[in-house]
Amino acid sequence: MGCTRHGKRILVERRVRWLSRIGQCSALGVTSSSMADGCIAALASRSVLGRRPGEGGTGMDPTTKAQDLVGKYLARETDRGKWSDGERAPQQAFVSELSGNAVDYYINGTAYFNALDAEIEALLTSKAKGRYLYLSAWWLGLAKLSADTEIQPLGEFGTTLVQNFPFLKDLTKPTKIGQDFPALTLPSGKLLARRLEDLYHSGADVRILAWVSPFAARFPIPQLDGIRPLNVHTLLSVAEMRSRFGEQGAGNVMVNLAAHPMGATHCKLVVAGDHKSTRAFTGGIDPVINRMDLSWHDLAVRVTGPSAAAIHRFFQQLWAENIKRPAESFVIDGLAIESRLKTAVKIPDPPEPPQGDGHGSYVQVLRTVPQMRFSASGPEWLYEKNSAIRALITAGAGFRKEPISFAPEGIFEFKVALEKAISRAEKYIFIADQAFSSQEIMGWINARLLAKPDLKVILLHGGDPADPPSGDLAEAVNNHLIPHVPPLLLGSSSGLDGLEFYGWTDTTVHCKVTIIDDVFCIVGSANAMRRSLYTDTELSVAILDAVGTGVVRNLRRDLWAKYCGMSLPSEMPLVSVPQTGYDELLDIDKALSLWCSGWGGGLPPGTKLLPKIKGFSLPMAATTAYSQKLHDQQDADSRKTF
Repeated sequence: MGCTRHGKRILVERRVRWLSRIGQCSALGVTSSSMADGCIAALASRSVLGRRPGEGGTGMDPTTKAQDLVGKYLARETDRGKWSDGERAPQQAFVSELSGNAVDYYINGTAYFNALDAEIEALLTSKAKGRYLYLSAWWLGLAKLSADTEIQPLGEFGTTLVQNFPFLKDLTKPTKIGQDFPALTLPSGKLLARRLEDLYHSGADVRILAWVSPFAARFPIPQLDGIRPLNVHTLLSVAEMRSRFGEQGAGNVMVNLAAHPMGATHCKLVVAGDHKSTRAFTGGIDPVINRMDLSWHDLAVRVTGPSAAAIHRFFQQLWAENIKRPAESFVIDGLAIESRLKTAVKIPDPPEPPQGDGHGSYVQVLRTVPQMRFSASGPEWLYEKNSAIRALITAGAGFRKEPISFAPEGIFEFKVALEKAISRAEKYIFIADQAFSSQEIMGWINARLLAKPDLKVILLHGGDPADPPSGDLAEAVNNHLIPHVPPLLLGSSSGLDGLEFYGWTDTTVHCKVTIIDDVFCIVGSANAMRRSLYTDTELSVAILDAVGTGVVRNLRRDLWAKYCGMSLPSEMPLVSVPQTGYDELLDIDKALSLWCSGWGGGLPPGTKLLPKIKGFSLPMAATTAYSQKLHDQQDADSRKTF
């Protein structure tokens, strides 16, 4: 009943938006609500791109080619089929919401932090009214973390627990973190914490929202050893920024506890602007100093235009959600750090976004927000010996969360958008990711490979050494990606036709990017993991080059140039001639031969992948046995009951 009613409600809301925004009901012959589906189809063919033939600087007819691309690659409510609770199309459906965006991309941490520093400088020197900068992080590294830092498990609740259950003494004793991290210093040599402090004291509205697990920062569960140091680093950074902002501004820094306890608020975003404009950054890069390491490959984008306002609204929703929830306390080195202060106030609405006119990049904002389904005692792995004690621990750590108020049945826009785009790929799919553990995503790719024998698929992997050993990758690849893909014995590293799987030795491929056919891409925080589809709170953007801006093709060329060891023109401002092979990589028919010698050719001699980027033979050798139990724990699905 709930699923059916929810689906009808979403459809009605979208139909109303179509009819009210376009205002062409009578012209299309719509006289009753029963004709809504037909009206949607008519409006889609006539007005989704909103321009008459011949309009626009490209000379392209946006009611033909651009409209075809929108319908082909972008998820819309008219695609609704067997969607379940939480699955919905992104909110950007009209030309005024989709188009008119400028997109800039930043490959690796140094480029991104230079752009962020420049954004802060522009705000500092601006005389505009209503200046603001809002930052959300999975890991906040603005303070120094010492290996001697101690956590007090469960705080005061832990003391009460031991008094009643003495055998839990070891569970509640203070625990040292055991890792050092310095505060983030920008490439300019300035502390990001100081830059944000200066911006706040200049009169700008600066807000910081940083996620912390309800468990990892409170007591030593072995399964969370990798998360604990970064959570403690985040809490110390929250305390640091509250101190820098002073008593009046301390409420502008908040710990984000509105996440699924088996997941995280994983989005890494910055929204900045003033009373007239909004710019939004999203990607894989947290404000942590090791994101600039040479062994760390990452990506972020900046969106300026109508879609940036939607990212602003998402941050606004997350902030408001945390204000509604009870404050919780964490004890670090004897210091109690509250998740939220009483002085925290709501975020103002974003400025009215400009109306897209069919030019620029078409951008959809893709959110993942979890469902919340819990049993009385919580997951067994928290304390397997006794369910009653486990229930006490889950109660003290705030395990059972209320549904997110603005998404009570979850939001799975990233899932819907990625699935559709993969199912429409014609020439190639390229994905760079640290995990590839999603059996669902691997299955979508497999289905498209079998349906399009000429399709080329390139997957680039580089695991994070901080991630625990797992058999998830081999399971997803061997049993969901490659079944029934025919062999190819010559020129292929994988040994399979149309599919290449590469690994980058000694490098964490932390960028979360999917590029399809040189016209569509997704960039953001969401990985090729089940938790990114359903459990972690994520923010990615789908970018469609519907009118020939070249942004997607240029991004693909620049990424592949980095994989060949090239320096990008933006990294060599004093050099006017690009490196050999750089221009040729723009031609996809030539560039595909980087990954498989049988896929075309024509690149200059010496234009080849770095020696440490090597192809895997498939099926993949499993170094760790697959465990469904561990998979459900490490790559959780919020649609299940915990």
